[in-house]
Amino acid sequence: MKKNKISYLLLDYGLLLALLLIIVVVSFISENFFSTNNMLNILRQVSVTGVMALGVSIVIIAGHMDLSIGSILSLSGVVVMTMVNDYSMDGVGVLMALGAGAAVGLINGVIIAAITGKKARTGESFIITYGMQTAIAAFTLLVTNGVYINGKGGGFHSQIGKGMWPIIIFVGMAIVFYLLMNKTPFGRTIYFIGNNEPAARMSGVNVKFYTVAIFVIAGFCAGLAGVILSSRVNAASSTAGNGMELDAIAAVVVGGTALTGGKGGIGRTVLGVVVLGVLQNALHILNVTTYPQMIIRGSIIVLAVLFDVLAGKIKEKGGKV
Repeated sequence: MKKNKISYLLLDYGLLLALLLIIVVVSFISENFFSTNNMLNILRQVSVTGVMALGVSIVIIAGHMDLSIGSILSLSGVVVMTMVNDYSMDGVGVLMALGAGAAVGLINGVIIAAITGKKARTGESFIITYGMQTAIAAFTLLVTNGVYINGKGGGFHSQIGKGMWPIIIFVGMAIVFYLLMNKTPFGRTIYFIGNNEPAARMSGVNVKFYTVAIFVIAGFCAGLAGVILSSRVNAASSTAGNGMELDAIAAVVVGGTALTGGKGGIGRTVLGVVVLGVLQNALHILNVTTYPQMIIRGSIIVLAVLFDVLAGKIKEKGGKV
């Protein structure tokens, strides 16, 4: 019994223990690592990826995938920066950027809901959103002619990505999403669909509606991430979000959300985001160069997936290794 309890503790809290281990080890090497300023800096750095990860985690829990969020981030940044620079309309620009993200998500959701049969397949949403990613990236490139848009600064938009605001937005969104997924019928239905979509359909659940809803949410989150990033760097470009969709998905997977759907949670996603952020910061402090960093991060993502599969098998055996 004791062995079983230990096994379950390691399976449930292994990621948290890994985070604590990283913090302890690097703190001994560098006294500046575990300082308040550095911890806040890490949270500020991961806020953009974190907001994206919150949205895509709901998509993955429902048994789907969204690769378009990186291009949506680029598009929303260009939209808000154009409105700010050309028309000095910060508030309207932010709303338009969020609306653009939600609109792309709506298109994704409608197409996927329309072509999905009696049982959703992750491959369908993977291909559809990959196509949308390419189309939106090309559209944004066409609009900007590949030129960076430098912000003039000084308005409401310029403050969103500065100081504590990115952290406040990320934490606030995480709390809202946690309550949405754990305390509302909407969240419970998403888990139901991810676990067994045919059963959800037979129970009378409007799966098409929920499919559209989750992609709109993911698009909105990507749009908000674009607003935060463009404010933080005071610029926007057609390539700003390149690869960031993979960082967000990686954080969700590292957090323990299964790509097969029906398993995971917002708390785990937040922990996955923080772990990857702490790891990246630690590698910078230890003067590890870019390519070794990529190897280490990639290896950790692969190990996280393997660990998730192994954990599932161990739990099926009652905690026996």
